[in-house]
Amino acid sequence: MEQQEKLAVLRQLVGFKTIGGNELAAAEYIQDLLAEHGIKSEIHDLGHQQANLIAEIGTGQKPVFTVSGHLDTVAVDEADWDTDPFELVQKDGQFYGSGVTDMKGGVAALVIAMIELHDRQVPLNGTLRLVLTAGEESDMRGSRALHAEGVMQDSDTLLIAEPTGYRTVYANKGEVDFIVTAVGKAAHSSRPNFGINAIQNLMDFLEAVKTKIEQKAEQRPDSVLGKTTFTVDIFKGGIQINAIPAKAEAQINTRIVPEYNNEAVIADFNETLDEFNATHEGEIQVKLLMNIPPVVAKSDSRLIQEIVKIATPYMQSMHYSAEEQQQGAEMLEKQGFNPFATDKLAVLSAAGGTDASELLRDKLEGANYAVFGPGNPLKMHQTNESASEQMWFDFIEIYKKLFAEYLK
Repeated sequence: MEQQEKLAVLRQLVGFKTIGGNELAAAEYIQDLLAEHGIKSEIHDLGHQQANLIAEIGTGQKPVFTVSGHLDTVAVDEADWDTDPFELVQKDGQFYGSGVTDMKGGVAALVIAMIELHDRQVPLNGTLRLVLTAGEESDMRGSRALHAEGVMQDSDTLLIAEPTGYRTVYANKGEVDFIVTAVGKAAHSSRPNFGINAIQNLMDFLEAVKTKIEQKAEQRPDSVLGKTTFTVDIFKGGIQINAIPAKAEAQINTRIVPEYNNEAVIADFNETLDEFNATHEGEIQVKLLMNIPPVVAKSDSRLIQEIVKIATPYMQSMHYSAEEQQQGAEMLEKQGFNPFATDKLAVLSAAGGTDASELLRDKLEGANYAVFGPGNPLKMHQTNESASEQMWFDFIEIYKKLFAEYLK
């Protein structure tokens, strides 16, 4: 494919509004594109305009190398953007647009690499399987459905093209999310004793459960992934200044490590809930939103070794802006590693989760798994999301070499 053809693929994907789902149209576009190059694919319609896509090239036999990315993106506030988030813009060596980093850039690179290998009839001793998923940014509905269908049962290897830049990740934290609702009783603020303040109850409960979980997290750190974390990310309550609120809601995100795992965090959450409701007026109600386990793969797997070998020369020729170098210095100070090192491609664990938590649910430890994709992870979920043009084009070449080498 010529450079402009490659850009057209990324431009088309950025143009699809796949916020909170709506991946079907993007999946149909990719299916048509693959078909133009003689590659068959299947769309698994999940309803409500959500869909997964699976395509294969090679022998159709083992070994099966699975490569994956998600088609959905996070919400954007278009008024805050300097450009149209659903139009690919090129400026000063950067792409701008919703998903150019997380992760339509990675998806486009995977698709283009597969097409070019097929067009050039590069021999593969095995099967390259492309798996594109729905709903990763919300409930991982797509990868959960694919696990139920057994998409990884015959697959030896999984690469997810989430943005890492010139690093690769072999372990991810899990995630448990909760919606917490406090139900109280409305009253005039001049007579607070006539009501039950749902906001106050919610704040008190959140402080209690946060204290318990953070204490346990301190006691049970993981040697690879660090500590389980607890954050309150959404808080809603009240209708006006002179009314005792009858209802309030918060949404909680916890990031999970094996030493203090999903089941233990949920049990501590529920224990605190029972204790609180037994000693307070009103009621706290809890709904589980997401429950995905951590993944700890092999840090020295063949896949990791091949990534380091193939990608290092590209990393060494990468140019970083002054802003990116400053961000790298900040990351080094806060987390102990520099994502913009130019001498050695780092092999790391990461706090963020991926579809691997569902796809690898039958083998969460010791899998042949890596996260490796174009884009600066600090640009994810940001206004004016951007990605390096040079890195994106380089990753297409890296993927082609990686896939061919792994299946030679």
